[in-house]
Amino acid sequence: MARADAPSEPPPLNPPAVVLGVVTTNLLDTSEPLPLEAARQALRLLPGVGADWRAYPVEQVVSPDLFYGVDCKLPGVRGAHPRAIGTVRARAVLTAGHVVQGSTRVDVVLDASNRRMPWSYYAARVGAVEAIRKADPAELVSGFLTARRQPGLLDLGGIGSRVMSRLDDIPQVDGRLGMRTEASRLRWAVQVREGEEMGAEVMVGEDGTFRVAMTAPWALVPDIVEFCEILALHQWLLAALKNAFRRAGSASAPMDELDPALSYLGHLWNPTAHLPTATAWLWAELEVDAQLTWGWDSTLTRVRDKVALLTRKAIEGTLLKEFQ
Repeated sequence: MARADAPSEPPPLNPPAVVLGVVTTNLLDTSEPLPLEAARQALRLLPGVGADWRAYPVEQVVSPDLFYGVDCKLPGVRGAHPRAIGTVRARAVLTAGHVVQGSTRVDVVLDASNRRMPWSYYAARVGAVEAIRKADPAELVSGFLTARRQPGLLDLGGIGSRVMSRLDDIPQVDGRLGMRTEASRLRWAVQVREGEEMGAEVMVGEDGTFRVAMTAPWALVPDIVEFCEILALHQWLLAALKNAFRRAGSASAPMDELDPALSYLGHLWNPTAHLPTATAWLWAELEVDAQLTWGWDSTLTRVRDKVALLTRKAIEGTLLKEFQ
C-alpha cells in the first residue's frame, strides 16, 4: 500500500526570506538493492522515529529530518558574505532500494537580530539560520546558485553527503557495487513571497547539473523540495547512463560497463511517480525545453542496441570457432 501524504510542516516562528537547498545523488554502495523492509529499517536515522515510505509505483523510503548546527558565511555577490547561525535540515531518500540522496535545506531569516544570540535561541528555531548582517534576498539566491565551495561558506552539499554516508555501515550494504558512478549535486533556492504564485527558472551550471531558482509562498516549500529531489534523481540517472555508454565505447570489455548500467539503472525512470501536483507544470515545461525523457529513452535504446550487437558478435564468434 502506498504511503499517505506526509503532514504539512508547521509555519516557522520567523518567516524566512529565502530557502536554500542541495540534493546530492548517487548509487548506494551495494551489489543488490535493499528490499523495502530493510530500507525502512536502514533509514530510521533517529531513535524511535520511523522512516516515511511509499511502495507504489516506485519504492521510496525517506528518513526523518536530522538537524545540524552551523555558524558560517552565506554565499553572496559583490564579495559580501553575511554571517549566518542556526540549524540545517537534512534527510536521506532511498529510491528503488538503490539510489540514495542526501537532501538538505535551510530557511534563511533576515533582519531578525544584529548580534549573536545564545545557542538555545537558535536551537528553538530548527531548520533555520539567521543572518547577522543585512542581506538582499535576490543576491543570496544568485550567490548560492553560482558560488564555488570555499572554507567557511555554508556547505549544504557536504551535510547531505554526511547523511548519505550513514547508510554505508548497515549490514545489507556489502560494498560490492558493480558500476562506476559519480555523485551529482543539484542546487535550488526559493525567494519566499506570500500571496504570489509559484515561479521558476531552471538553469544549467558549468558542471552540467541543474540550478533551480524559484519564487513561492512558504507553504509550497515542501512540494518544491520533493520536486528538486525528483529532478536531481532523474538528472543523475541520465548522466550515469550516458557516462556508462561513453566508457563502453573505449573499453576493452564494453559489456562490463553496459551490463551493470542496464541492471542498476534501466528500470528506474519514472519522473511523475511521486511528483507533487503543485510542481507538475514545471516538469512539463522541462520536458519541452530539456526533453529529459527523450534523452533517457534514446540513450537507453543505444545501450540496448549496443548490447544486442555485442551479443550477436559473441555468438557469431563462438559458432565460427566450433565449425573451424
